[in-house]
Amino acid sequence: MTMRLACVVAISGYSPADLASKRESLKAILRPDTQLDMFAAPSGVPYIESSVEFYLSEAAVARKCVEIAQLGYHAIAGTAFLDNGLDGARELVDIPVVGPAKTTLYLAATLANKFAVIMAGGDLPKHVWAFAKVIGVADRIVAVPTLACSVTDFLRDEGRAVQMAADMGKKLMDEQGAEALVLGCGTTTGLAPQVSKALGIPVLDPGRTAVKFAEMLVDLGLSHSKKAYPPNERVLKLLAQMRLHEV
Repeated sequence: MTMRLACVVAISGYSPADLASKRESLKAILRPDTQLDMFAAPSGVPYIESSVEFYLSEAAVARKCVEIAQLGYHAIAGTAFLDNGLDGARELVDIPVVGPAKTTLYLAATLANKFAVIMAGGDLPKHVWAFAKVIGVADRIVAVPTLACSVTDFLRDEGRAVQMAADMGKKLMDEQGAEALVLGCGTTTGLAPQVSKALGIPVLDPGRTAVKFAEMLVDLGLSHSKKAYPPNERVLKLLAQMRLHEV
């Protein structure tokens, strides 16, 4: 039976061509017989560079995950680095729901003693530190710097984005002792190999890590614990009522 994976995009800044390109980049690291489809959550947020935009995207992502689960997919992976809405989605669906932040930070901690997370401009690093503390890897992170560019720059000017990430990575290696890097933005899909080649250390792509982890969970027959993420029937009913009012 073909494995069917779904990816949820939390922002509206992607064009159809962007989504197609992102899908191809993510599909490249999956098995040939794994189906991967892209879904955009109607968050109304063009890009996420602030806490407000982050919070606005969460409910839309959780609702989209409920819709996807009803379509027969085997697992869902988010593409927004901060796992937008995915903890909530885990209370609403039974299939595996995988977030880029948790999986990538964990993986980085297995590959290096010390690593850094590079982000686009904005006030989001505090959320990365919060994630790291919750999952127990904060002491392995040496820094979470932001680049002098926006999320849009990662998407529209890859050459500049790669150079900026490589320059920052070299500084983190020399001054902070970073042994690996995490690209902390969902729009960086496919850029990690170029940065890794320039620096000679592991550079983790959050989107690719999430979809590959989702594929692995399906293979292993594992999903999130319902003791940790108990079902919430009341919220499911609320979402259904909200959809009726939108029709």
